[in-house]
Amino acid sequence: MKQGLITFMIENSISSQETFQVQDEIIEESEKVKITKKLVKFLIATGMFSFGFNFLTTAEYVHFRRIMEDIGITSATMVSVLFSISLVALCIGAVLGGFINDRIRSKFGQRAPSIFIGSISAALLFLIVPIVTQLINNRRIVFIVLLIVLVIAHLLLGGAYTPWLALVTDLFRRKERTLAGVIINIFSAAGAAIAIMIFSALIENNLSWLIWVITGVALAIGGIITCTLIPHINPENDENIKFRDIFRIPKILWKYGGVTWILLLVVNLFWGFGSHLVETGLVASLVKRFDVIETTASFASNILMGVYVVLFIVPIIWVVNKIGKIKAGIIASISYALFCLLLALMPNFNSIYFIVIVGGASNILLSTLQIALPADWVPKGREASFMGIFFVFSTIIKPIATLVQGVLLENKEDVSTLTVFGGYPWTFIFASISCVLALIVLITMLGRKQKKQILTPVQNLS
Repeated sequence: MKQGLITFMIENSISSQETFQVQDEIIEESEKVKITKKLVKFLIATGMFSFGFNFLTTAEYVHFRRIMEDIGITSATMVSVLFSISLVALCIGAVLGGFINDRIRSKFGQRAPSIFIGSISAALLFLIVPIVTQLINNRRIVFIVLLIVLVIAHLLLGGAYTPWLALVTDLFRRKERTLAGVIINIFSAAGAAIAIMIFSALIENNLSWLIWVITGVALAIGGIITCTLIPHINPENDENIKFRDIFRIPKILWKYGGVTWILLLVVNLFWGFGSHLVETGLVASLVKRFDVIETTASFASNILMGVYVVLFIVPIIWVVNKIGKIKAGIIASISYALFCLLLALMPNFNSIYFIVIVGGASNILLSTLQIALPADWVPKGREASFMGIFFVFSTIIKPIATLVQGVLLENKEDVSTLTVFGGYPWTFIFASISCVLALIVLITMLGRKQKKQILTPVQNLS
């Protein structure tokens, strides 16, 4: 068995990590997901952090521009600077936090300290935001203080986010990760739906400053519950991770992840670009194109899509576990591209009630795979750092997506068809193209995965 495995590795230049991943996949292939109290506890633990985190994403991705306008920052450039730098800070925090967390060994375990400190500290900083905006009259000073507070808060939150992502690998077996991804996204959707309803009502009643208070409280509650429910244990292996590895990320990626991880990162880059255009533009496009109020637009899109997500839970889990995550990623890319295309072509507001059926299915599938797919391929001992890098590739593209969106919408926010270049319909076309590019990369990955399965029969690894 050992000789055959070594020969396979040499002939095909497959890293030892990839070989171990194939072994794990074959061993667990026949195992069914059993719902136990322990599994339920872990699902709630991972879901609650996501629930709180999505209050922040809703505030920033959906309502950020309006919140800034309410405190007197009306310059689109200044708003974009605040948003973009905050996202960059989140990415830096995620990378630094991931490498640091993989080194941590404490009496509270490996993941809990980073999640607790990062989420609580960020929550306290968000509570400062309304104090700053209400007590300081000088808009320039408000902007500078906001920039400092948001950057520090996002750095800390990034340091909590990657250890949380690593929990998907730590706490769940391969087939359980699909269920974990779905449940996490249900908690995320619930958090986003509640946040949208509350935040939209607050904005309409000129109480947008309360959004930061609610966001801080939600983050704190989510972080505390997660840290309470997860096991406070340290890994048995003592991986030789050095802080200077942060400055050698490309080399580390290639050494421990190989071609597979490079392709995964490219896929996530395209997925992140397309989904961000939809997340930030869906509600606003309905308001601008069809002259409906924000609450109506939110209900017809995001909230209704959340209802369809619940309906698709069981089919999604069955499909992913039946055909594998790479093939499921191909389906996700196709369906999300179709969803974006339908948004671009929709003739009237009522058509959104049918379009969100495709949106609900594609959204939950895509979101689930963004969690479950990389968790299957993460190198042992480097879970947080690699999951952090994966997260960064879907996040760092968002400022670029925002810039593209800004260019397309400049003086054309009311455009409702594709006859004129620009406007929201064209932002959705760009999102659809991005998903098609992800599809092409996934097809390449499918070929590699099939080749490994052919060259590594089950009997050689038993």
